[in-house]
Amino acid sequence: MRNFHDCTRSTTHGANGMVATSSVPASVAALDVLRHGGNAVDAAVTASAVLCLCEPQMTGIGGDCFAIIGLPDGSVEGLNGSGRSSMQADADWLAASGLNTLKDSVHAVTVPGAIDAWDRLLARHGTITLGDALQPAITLAEDGVAVAPRTAWDWSRNIELLAGDEGSALHFLRGGAGPSTGEVFRFPALAGTLRLIAENGRDGFYAGPVAEDIVSVLAAKGGLLTLDDFAAAEA
Repeated sequence: MRNFHDCTRSTTHGANGMVATSSVPASVAALDVLRHGGNAVDAAVTASAVLCLCEPQMTGIGGDCFAIIGLPDGSVEGLNGSGRSSMQADADWLAASGLNTLKDSVHAVTVPGAIDAWDRLLARHGTITLGDALQPAITLAEDGVAVAPRTAWDWSRNIELLAGDEGSALHFLRGGAGPSTGEVFRFPALAGTLRLIAENGRDGFYAGPVAEDIVSVLAAKGGLLTLDDFAAAEA
């Protein structure tokens, strides 16, 4: 037994389930799923979606997803939900591009794999739909989340970077500044995107207005990704 006079954390024990994330709202959302009969995959996808709001400097629906699933029979499955680069970025293009590094380059952007991975995880192992899993994130995106201390600190270190892009400045800065600790920050545009995905499934992201908007913005910056690249996305 630990010395209770030491300023350390006790271990946590549970009889029916457990959630561990770096964000209280994400953990609460996942626990709610478990309390209502959902399984670990349902809870994990729900928590991941909420983390996109609580810790946008760490994760988002524009990123990828990797999962290891332990099955009741003791076997293990893995899912690689990483997105691919454009089909146009073949060896000939790369050789002629003159690129020595992809750092801060539009060509570093790949098709986001997270949404397709979430959809596949739920279809194969979950008990709820992707739309159900996204509901807590949609509510928080509309109502706002109280910014945690570490998130606010990370945010403050990236103001110049965020201000340098029209889109990031619009969605992540208010009056040219980031939020302070405890400030409620809302993501109305992300709420709209999540609603489209909830209503239309993965195609709400990889086809239609969302994909068209992403491809258009990247093309204006010299990117190669096309709607065909988005349509072909597969974890």
